[in-house]
Amino acid sequence: MAGSTVGERTTSQAPSGRAGRVSVTRAAGLDLAIDKSLPTPAYLQLRDQLARAIAGGDLPAGAALPSERGLAVGLGLSRMTVRRAFEELVAAGVVEQRQGSGTFVKPRPVEQVIDRVLGFTDEARNLGFQPGALLIAADVVAADEQVAQALGHDEGTPVLRLTRLRTATGEPLALQDAYLRRDLAGLSLERLAETGSLYRTLESQFGIRPARARQTIAARLPTEHECRVLGIARSVPVLALERTTHGDDGRPFEFVRSAYRGDVYRMALDLRSF
Repeated sequence: MAGSTVGERTTSQAPSGRAGRVSVTRAAGLDLAIDKSLPTPAYLQLRDQLARAIAGGDLPAGAALPSERGLAVGLGLSRMTVRRAFEELVAAGVVEQRQGSGTFVKPRPVEQVIDRVLGFTDEARNLGFQPGALLIAADVVAADEQVAQALGHDEGTPVLRLTRLRTATGEPLALQDAYLRRDLAGLSLERLAETGSLYRTLESQFGIRPARARQTIAARLPTEHECRVLGIARSVPVLALERTTHGDDGRPFEFVRSAYRGDVYRMALDLRSF
């Protein structure tokens, strides 16, 4: 199975002096050991060592865990014991099992706190991620009823649509369609590529800054296109976000439809009593 490089099993002397009770193996660049003289079950020893490797970055997001069979042979365990350790990690939300491929480290969840208007670039950086954007398409389209109403246009008005894949530290996170007001159709794609931020580009080119926004959130299953672009299964839900953003002058300048991966993205609300 991909990602597994299990070395030969060796035994060493346990701290209690009873030889032959410690099994050691090297797998996926990790040194793993199971001490059968300890009261801690073998599956918990294995789980904890793998969890520490994930938390410490030795097994980064997207990395494959060693195969069940390889670990069972290398550590002298049953496959059921190894599988139980993996199931514990799945239940903890740190790994995911992909049918026919193996078990992989999940990306760290991205949690957005909804208390102010921020673009994806600034929000991701504030959360400690490296933001990224792949421009898939930039075209002028006829505004449908929802887009037209959000931007204050008549239905059918030509508007600029930017379709982008948003990433967090290289991991696909969201597929986003941003529709801009008709008078912003001259947006410089070169400047957008340089800044990596739509809001910064709008400010530098048109003097527009986001002042307030209204956003709705709904959970749904992804489309086939979203599955392909985001690299998720049809069973993984997405968070569908729709946002209308207004400038300092009160006029709406942007309407966005986004589909965020539900397995790695979550939203938080800061609430206060009055």
